[in-house]
Formats: sequence, structure tokens, C-alpha cells
Amino acid sequence: MFILIISSCKTTFQEDHKIGPTATITKKGKIESVIFSKDAECSLCNLGVIRFTPTLQEINEAEEILKKNIKEANVPMNNQGDGCPIIHKNLKNYRRQYFGFIDPEGNKVLYVNFSWAKYTISDKMKGYPSPNEDTSWKEGRLIVHDGCSYHWEIEINLTKQILQNLSVNGLA
Repeated sequence: MFILIISSCKTTFQEDHKIGPTATITKKGKIESVIFSKDAECSLCNLGVIRFTPTLQEINEAEEILKKNIKEANVPMNNQGDGCPIIHKNLKNYRRQYFGFIDPEGNKVLYVNFSWAKYTISDKMKGYPSPNEDTSWKEGRLIVHDGCSYHWEIEINLTKQILQNLSVNGLA
């Protein structure tokens, strides 16, 4: 007897819908993310002079680089554990914001901002808002102070196929 099981889990990000001229919502399974165009505002981003709009192919390529290299890049595990998520063990639990830029050496780089998207009852009791309550992250770069590894950012160099400049929020 042969049984075919079809899974609804998507393995790559797919375009879901556009929200205005500078943002496109993407989904991979239950994780919702946003790709910002080269014309989108990126408050406090230091992305160099030249920006580009990332394609879905570039997003999925970046996700593979991330998945392959995040554990090594996360070696010091700053602001993780003791109630804060371990980043490399929880990638599927973060929503993302993607911004594309060309660095001074001509490399194509994605700046990716990560925010926790899987809040438990315990998280809500600590005062963390449900990800569905706030949609401002779809409109521009989310800026969060503190929050440990519930919020972090990294640059994914598509040209060199490496991760760089991992930054994890501090503890309040």
C-alpha cells in the first residue's frame, strides 16, 4: 500500500499581496514578512548610497544562506537564553523586513530586520503585544529598543554568500 501525504508547509517565501507602492507582503508557512522597494523609507538604516528592490528569488537565496550559517554567526549568543529565544533554533518564529542595498565594494546585500512572531500566553503576560495587534512593521523599518533576541537584525551578502553584522537587541 502506498500513501501520499501532501504537506501545506511552504519551503520558500511566496508573494502574498502588495501594500502600497513600496512594500510587498510575503509568506512562508505561517510566517509573514515584507519586502521593501528601493524607494521605501528605511529610518536609521545605514545602507549606503545605492538601493535595490529584492526579488523573491533573492529573498529565498538569502534565507538559504541564513539557515546554513546562522548558528556559526550566532556563536556568542548575545542576549539569548534565560527567557529570550535562541535565534538559530527559532528562525521559523520570526517575521522579517527586507531592504536591499549595494555596499561600497559593489556587493548586493540584504539588510534583514527580525521580530518575534510566536507569542505564548507567558509572553503576553510579560507585556509583549501579539504580532497581529501591530501592523506598523509593514509600513517601514521597525525600530525596537531592548527586547533581547525577540528583535535582531543581520546583513546577508548575496554576492559573497555570507552573513555579516549580526546585532541582537539588548535587555531592558
